[in-house]
Amino acid sequence: MRALAWLLGLGTFALGLSLALWSLDQAFRLAPLTREACVPGPLPERAELWSNGAVEIPLCRKAWVTFRLQGTPAGGHGPLAMVVEGSRVLWQGEVRGVKEVRVGTSGRGVLALVFPNDLYQPPEDRNLFLLGLEVEPP
Repeated sequence: MRALAWLLGLGTFALGLSLALWSLDQAFRLAPLTREACVPGPLPERAELWSNGAVEIPLCRKAWVTFRLQGTPAGGHGPLAMVVEGSRVLWQGEVRGVKEVRVGTSGRGVLALVFPNDLYQPPEDRNLFLLGLEVEPP
């Protein structure tokens, strides 16, 4: 009788473990992002990116956008900044000191300022700051 109970317990454990592993696989499966409509909203006047991240700019129309950026270097490199619209990269480059970047948008996706290369090695700290944003008609 003990052997049967032990086998049933082992079978239940194996079934529970396999179910848990299957559910983890389903939960963390990569799925393509659906293309969502851009929802207009207030534009950020300033932003401070102290770590890797992005600032969404819900413009949703054709325009010329000028970003006034400032970067603090660390490890011999300034922050890498990217301006993207949907899945399209409009501009990317290193920001040292203050830099102005002007891009043309199509209005077909959410505009974002992305900072992907944070580094913190005291006393150095690589950061990206959005000092201003100017929008002009095309």
